[in-house]
Amino acid sequence: MRKPLAALLALVLVTGCDPDYVVHHVGWFSTMRHQRNIKPYAMPRSPAPGTIPVTGHEVDSLTLAAAERLVNPRTRTSESLNRGKVEFETYCLVCHGEKGLGDGPVSALHTPPGPFFGVRNLTDDVARKRSDGYLYGIVTNAVAMRPGIMPRYGDKIHGTDRWDVVNYVRSLQDAARAGGPR
Repeated sequence: MRKPLAALLALVLVTGCDPDYVVHHVGWFSTMRHQRNIKPYAMPRSPAPGTIPVTGHEVDSLTLAAAERLVNPRTRTSESLNRGKVEFETYCLVCHGEKGLGDGPVSALHTPPGPFFGVRNLTDDVARKRSDGYLYGIVTNAVAMRPGIMPRYGDKIHGTDRWDVVNYVRSLQDAARAGGPR
């Protein structure tokens, strides 16, 4: 008789302590269980335009005016130039060519042969006069900066690598101005 009574008492205690059955029915216990809250992965409202998200994502688009105000935080060290060269060869060389003249493999497919009309020469006077911030903005999202053929690369080239590409393009411009190979 004692064992079934103990088992019944244990069953009553276990179900009595389960908040799904007992505790949340009492008003002052239910306040923490049923409250207004933001569900995981739900954004309560969209961020204000031009702000940097708290999630740590980088800005994916710049206006021309905002890009012109940017200052290159990376000095042109050999580490920066080497990293910029790797990124340039990975993403930019196919259109802009090895020396940035706009004569990459994409231009070779163009008929008649010669630079493809939409691919910029990165070493001419126009590109040299552009600010580092402008070049950074073009790498980030060229479509927003200067609508044309170049796609956005901000989702592929991240963080300081964008500035390293700018530094490498500047070194290509210096080499072109000096007339020597880079």
